[in-house]
Amino acid sequence: MKIFHLILRLGLGLLLLTFGFNKFFWFLADFDFTGFPEAEHLFNALRFSGEAPTGKGYLMDAVGLTEIVVGALLVVKKWVPFALVMLVPISLNLVLFHLFVNLPNIGPAALVFLVNGYLMYVHRSSYRTLFSSE
Repeated sequence: MKIFHLILRLGLGLLLLTFGFNKFFWFLADFDFTGFPEAEHLFNALRFSGEAPTGKGYLMDAVGLTEIVVGALLVVKKWVPFALVMLVPISLNLVLFHLFVNLPNIGPAALVFLVNGYLMYVHRSSYRTLFSSE
């Protein structure tokens, strides 16, 4: 099981590093939003401020930086429970974005969400003090 958890942690960390750096350098192709104008509009609104492609929004930079930090922490196995908590809002919003406006591309988002949840479950003992009554 330790090997499986190692593969999940490293895989998630490398995935986050890749997509995090992509938010700064845009080296990966964007998702195909053909037939989903709401998804394309929302994605461009998050990516650009002002007229696309001249304006640069801050939100994708913030998400990208968070993904890079979380990915690096997971890869070097430093503060893993903290990194997994930092990833919750991003992984939840990824799933909700695809669930409501771009369902065909939900696969990678669901994978990130499920792996994040599973790894949090694996590290559940680290979160006990968060839910104690004292």
